[in-house]
Amino acid sequence: MNNFPSVLESTADLNYDQIASLLSLAHKLKSKDEEDRLHFTGKKPIIATSFLENSTRTKHSFAIAIHKLGATYIDFNAETSSLKKGESLEETLLTLNCQGVDLCIIRTGVSHAFKEFKKAPPIKIINGGDGTNEHPTQALLDLFTLQECGLLTEGKTLAIIGDCVHSRVTHSLLKLLPLFGVKILLAGPARFVPVEEEIDPKWVSISQSLDEVMEKADFLYLLRIQKERHSKGFEFSETDYHQNWGLSLDKLKNYKKFKPILHPGPANIGVEISLDLMHSPYYLGYEQVKNSVYMRMAIIQAMIQNGDRTVGQIQGEKRLYK
Repeated sequence: MNNFPSVLESTADLNYDQIASLLSLAHKLKSKDEEDRLHFTGKKPIIATSFLENSTRTKHSFAIAIHKLGATYIDFNAETSSLKKGESLEETLLTLNCQGVDLCIIRTGVSHAFKEFKKAPPIKIINGGDGTNEHPTQALLDLFTLQECGLLTEGKTLAIIGDCVHSRVTHSLLKLLPLFGVKILLAGPARFVPVEEEIDPKWVSISQSLDEVMEKADFLYLLRIQKERHSKGFEFSETDYHQNWGLSLDKLKNYKKFKPILHPGPANIGVEISLDLMHSPYYLGYEQVKNSVYMRMAIIQAMIQNGDRTVGQIQGEKRLYK
C-alpha cells in the first residue's frame, strides 16, 4: 500500500482511505483459504516482535499473522540485548535494520516512545502499545470486528466503560471511530474518565451513570482496571466496582437491554464482566481475538509494501566510507 506510514504510532497516522483499505484487505485475507493467502514476492521479509511489557493476545496474534503471510519471524528479547548495556532504542533498531530485519512490532511502558522516529525511521515500526498513549492495532481490529458484525453504522454510539484515562486503546478509538460517524460515551468512576475540557463534545461525551449508558449506547466496550498504571490505590473494592460498573447476564436482563459487548482483554472475571456474560451470544471478545490476526496481517502487508526507501538511513554528516 503506497504511502502507508513506516511508523504506525497512532490511529491518527492513517487517513480514512488507508483505514478503509485495511478493512477491505483484512476481509479478503479472512475469506481466503490458507494456500491462497499472499506470499511476498522477491525478498522474504524478516519481522521481529519486541515486547517490553507482558502480552498474550497482541504478541501471539502478530506472530501468527507473520507466519500466515509467509515471512520470517524473530522474537527479539530486549532483556538480553544491548539495550541493557545502555544502547539507545534508535541504535538498536538501526542494528536490526542492518541485519536485514524489515519491521519491528514493539510494546513499551513509555508513552510516545516512537514519535521521534517518524521523520527518519531507523526501521519500520508498529506500535504494539506504548504506556498510556495508544494501541492502534487493537483499535483497528475492533473497528474490523464492528464491521464484520454489521455494527459499524454512522450515528451509532459506543460506550467505553471503565478505566478510560489509563487505557491506550481508548485513546486510539477516540481518534478512529469519529471517522466512521460513530459517537463515543466514556463512562466509569470519576477518576477513570477524562475531564470535559479534554474531549471533543461533537463526538465524545462523559457519563458516571450505568443507567444512562444502558439507555444511550448501542454497543458496549468494557475495560479492565489498569492497576499497574495507577500511582495510588483504589477507594473501592473490586466487588464494589462489579456491583456499580461491572456487567453480568443478569444485569442485562434487569435492564431488558441486550447489547453487543466488546473487550480488548485480558478480562478480569467478576470485576468488569461476569463469566456467564463472556459465554453468552452478546460477547464479541472472542471475535475480536479471531479478527486480530487478519487485521494485523493487513497492517503488516501494507507497511512492508509501502515503497518507503528512506528507512534505516543514517542521518547527519556523510560517512567517509560507503
